[in-house]
Amino acid sequence: MRLLFLKIIFFFSLVSCSNIDFLLETKEGSDFLKNKTLIYVGGWDNPVLKDELFLKIGEAKENKFILNAQVNEKQTKKSVGENQVAIKIEYKIIVDYVLVDTTNRCPEIKNRQISNFSFTPKSSGFNFASDVLLGSLYEGAILNNVNNFISYANNTLKSNQCLDES
Repeated sequence: MRLLFLKIIFFFSLVSCSNIDFLLETKEGSDFLKNKTLIYVGGWDNPVLKDELFLKIGEAKENKFILNAQVNEKQTKKSVGENQVAIKIEYKIIVDYVLVDTTNRCPEIKNRQISNFSFTPKSSGFNFASDVLLGSLYEGAILNNVNNFISYANNTLKSNQCLDES
């Protein structure tokens, strides 16, 4: 009976995992900025954006592009309690990207990406991991911001047909 039960469990686990790709499919040439871009970030001392850009774009092995990202962060207190402590804070992160081709084959690409999220700080009582939660909210917003810009830049570069495909 146990053997039959284990066979059924094994069969269902194989069937349920049959459409999962465990490796990322990377198409050659689909990411034009990868390992070809120098990155400059200004206006913000939070290292999250630099880390995400480095993870997505990589280390510049050839200086084909220069990416300048200027960041502006706005915090708005939405709810204020009796003691003037913020109950809910809205964050708005605005990143102005400028991508320049050093060979002057492609036009300059300017793009503004805006990320929003809200956070409820725990100012009274115990503060269990609220700073970790705020950090993960920052990372999620910046990751989405960077992915949107990279997608936009790759599509723009591809549509301009200014790249050397060889």
